[in-house]
Amino acid sequence: MQFINFLIALSPIIVVLVGILAFKQSAKRVAPIALVWTVLLALTYFNVQGLTFQENVAAMDAQLWKGIKEGFKIVVMVFGAFVILNTLKKTGAIEDVKNTIARLSGEDRRVQLIIIGFMVPIFLEGAAGAGAPAAIAAPFLVALGFEPITAIAVALMGDATPCSWGGAGLTTINGGAALVEAGVSTNALNSAMVGRFHMFGAMVIPFLIIALAFGRKAFKGIVPYLTYAGVTTGIMYFLLSNFVGPEVTSMGTGLSAIVLSVLYVKFIPIKTTEEYRYHAPEKVEHKYGPFQALSPYIYMLILLPLIRYGVPALWPERGFATLCTFGYISWVDAVILLCGILGAITLHVRWRDLHAIFGETIKSVMPVMITMGSLLVMAYIMQSQTTGMMSLIAGSIAGVAKSAYPAAAVIIGSLGSFITGTGLGSNIMFAGMHMEAAGALGMNPVTVFAGQNAAASLGNLICPNNTVAACATVGEIGHENLVMKKTLVAFAVLIVLYMVLAMLYSLVLFPNFGM
Repeated sequence: MQFINFLIALSPIIVVLVGILAFKQSAKRVAPIALVWTVLLALTYFNVQGLTFQENVAAMDAQLWKGIKEGFKIVVMVFGAFVILNTLKKTGAIEDVKNTIARLSGEDRRVQLIIIGFMVPIFLEGAAGAGAPAAIAAPFLVALGFEPITAIAVALMGDATPCSWGGAGLTTINGGAALVEAGVSTNALNSAMVGRFHMFGAMVIPFLIIALAFGRKAFKGIVPYLTYAGVTTGIMYFLLSNFVGPEVTSMGTGLSAIVLSVLYVKFIPIKTTEEYRYHAPEKVEHKYGPFQALSPYIYMLILLPLIRYGVPALWPERGFATLCTFGYISWVDAVILLCGILGAITLHVRWRDLHAIFGETIKSVMPVMITMGSLLVMAYIMQSQTTGMMSLIAGSIAGVAKSAYPAAAVIIGSLGSFITGTGLGSNIMFAGMHMEAAGALGMNPVTVFAGQNAAASLGNLICPNNTVAACATVGEIGHENLVMKKTLVAFAVLIVLYMVLAMLYSLVLFPNFGM
């Protein structure tokens, strides 16, 4: 009976996966169906509190409006990122963007892919978080001439590790608050241990990106660079997370990795075969200078960290709270849209043309609202105490795992972010449960929670919410199944790696870490 309950609780997730992957339907069609099924379960099978029909409707009404509100915030961010891409296309600045990036990263398109698709998202996650990295990196890669589906998958992979810290370390700080308040860990310990997971993830991801984008044959001549990129990024993750703190780990790692990678390309030649060489036009007519062409992104790289850290510094008591008045993601939305407008001004776009770009972009992102709202409401219903669906799923996995609980925590963490769309949401839901389970099993709660935290970051790689948002930024709504087929392979490799690390860290290498 318990297994049947587990399967029924899991069924909304199964509907999403089967609809997108097996039946090749767009998330726009699948999400509302999954939501209706979740509502039916909440009203009947999972009415665990015995609420009347009216009470159940009242509870779900609040979740409905919350889903619409949060979905709208994500759509606004997508809108801002799409405005930037359409502005670059409209003005022709895309060609100058390509040439500028080619000069910085050399002539090898594989190097371009690693810098923009892997390192830039790490920086952006630390500077802003809230889904901004994939929404920004994917259009940037398309602007460089990469196929859109590949660009989306790579951007999601680039954001697979830094989400454990998120914007200014919030995912680890807020997500691990249960352990800190109970006195069994600290923010520094939580950050240090999850860094020991992601340092190995960072070493593997560059190879996965190249395999995903070009196939195994593309490793010829590029392995030394990929090894260097992975190792240096992994080392920076370890150093900053273990000796500095969660607040700057992602942003510092991303920025350091970009600088170190550019230096490598400048001083160590890469054997680039013709197939992977970027061919700049023989006669390059520069319509814009490098700053003008890249201006929307340059403004973003400056303003996101400046506002995130500057406002709280200037106004310590209320600065951060003011930024989050309408939710954390709202200020990120505003900055991205502002950067799009500033970029348009810098590129001398006339108001009439900018108005046309806005109109075109609105039409493109409207379907996203249906998808995002449906998925978020479904997630809120599954998480709610009135249904207990998410708790049942996690508890069932934990009950079967027993001595393999650290590996189970990895699965639960990824499942949590798959449903909620955020590593923070997954950590908040399950940190307390992992702490109690670790205590009962005589395991280290710090290492167990680190597995949860690390896997919650990986879950963003295959989360339908994030996939839809990234698809929307490059006009690929309806092709989520193609993206997920690519990212699922990478996710499978990484989740197995992290399960092994969780067992080693908890039972062999660091059983007494922080205790």
